[in-house]
Amino acid sequence: MTTMTNRQWLLSRRPEGAVKPDDFRLEGGPVPVPDDGDVLVRTLYFGYDASQRIWLTENGGYMKPIGIGEPMRCMGIGQVVESRLPGYAPGDLVEGFLAWQDYVIARADGPMPLRKLPNSSYPVSWNLGIFGVGGLTAYFGVVEGLKVRAGDTVVISAATGATGYVAGAIAKILGAKKVIGIAGGPEKCRWVIEKAGFDACIDYKSDDIGARLQELAPEGVNAYFDNVGGPMLETLLYAMAPLGRVLICGAMSTGYTDAFKDPGPKNYMLICTKQLTMQGILLFFHADRIPQGAQQLGQWVAEGKLPVFEHVVDGFEHAPALLPTLFSGKEPGKLLLKVADPQ
Repeated sequence: MTTMTNRQWLLSRRPEGAVKPDDFRLEGGPVPVPDDGDVLVRTLYFGYDASQRIWLTENGGYMKPIGIGEPMRCMGIGQVVESRLPGYAPGDLVEGFLAWQDYVIARADGPMPLRKLPNSSYPVSWNLGIFGVGGLTAYFGVVEGLKVRAGDTVVISAATGATGYVAGAIAKILGAKKVIGIAGGPEKCRWVIEKAGFDACIDYKSDDIGARLQELAPEGVNAYFDNVGGPMLETLLYAMAPLGRVLICGAMSTGYTDAFKDPGPKNYMLICTKQLTMQGILLFFHADRIPQGAQQLGQWVAEGKLPVFEHVVDGFEHAPALLPTLFSGKEPGKLLLKVADPQ
C-alpha cells in the first residue's frame, strides 16, 4: 500500500478575497499508514460546503484552519481500506471529515462521527446531500430551531442550496401555510417553485425584497431560515411578524472571507420591539442524534414528500475549480465531486 501514489490537492497560499483554483497545487505522496484508533479510507466523493471557505481563513472560524501545504478538508464518502479501530472493517463505506486526496486517515473521535453507511437502494452520494450536512442541518434547523408549525409563513434565503431547498420542503411537510424562497435570477426562482415545491420565490437580483415580502406576507414572516446575513437579514427583520423566529445558518453575503468579523444587523433592536427569537444552527451540536435525523429524512424521501437534488462532477482534477462556484453560481442542490467507485 505504501508504494502507491496518493494524489493530494494542497493549499499553496491563503486566499485573499474570493477563493481561486490556483490557491491549491496538485502533488503526489505516499499512502498514509494508520495508527491505533485510525481508519485508512480511500475517497470516493468530495462534498462542497460554503463553510470550507471559513476553514481557509487564518483563524479557521469554528475549526482548526487549513495550513499552508495541507490538503483541503471536506466532508466526504470513502471506503475503508485498513482499520485500527473496532467497528470499522475493510470494505465498509463511511462518511465524515475527509480531504482532497485519494487516501485519508480518518478518526471517529472528532467533532462529527465517522458514519458507517448502511446498505441501501438509494445512491451512496445521497449520504453527503439529503442525508448529509445540508439535509441534516435543514432538519434540525427547521424542526428544532425554528419550530415551524401549521399556518406559519416561512422564508428561506439561498433557497437553491443543499440546505435551503431541503429546509423549504421540510417546512411544507410540517404544515407551513406559505414557504417563500429567495434566490438569484429568474431561472433559479422558477426552479425553487417548480422543482423544490416552494409557494413563491423572490429574485434578489432584480426584486425589491422588502416590497415583495409585503405583497407575499402582508401579516409578516413567522420563521426565517437565514443562509445569507448582511442587508438581506436586515430586510427580513423588518418583515418579521411579532414573536417570529430567525435561524442563523450561514453568511453567504460575506463570501465567508471574514465572516466572524462581519457587523451584525444595524436594526437589531427589532428583535426587542417585535420580541423575536434568534439563534444559530451548527450540526456539531446535534451529532449524537444524526441517525435519528437521517432516519426521518429517509422516511420523508421514501414517502415522496422530500425531493433530492444533487449535481455530481466526475474527476479528481476538478476539485479546486468547483469550490469557487459555491459563491459565483452553481447548479441547484448539493454539489459533489466523484473521485472513484467502491471496490
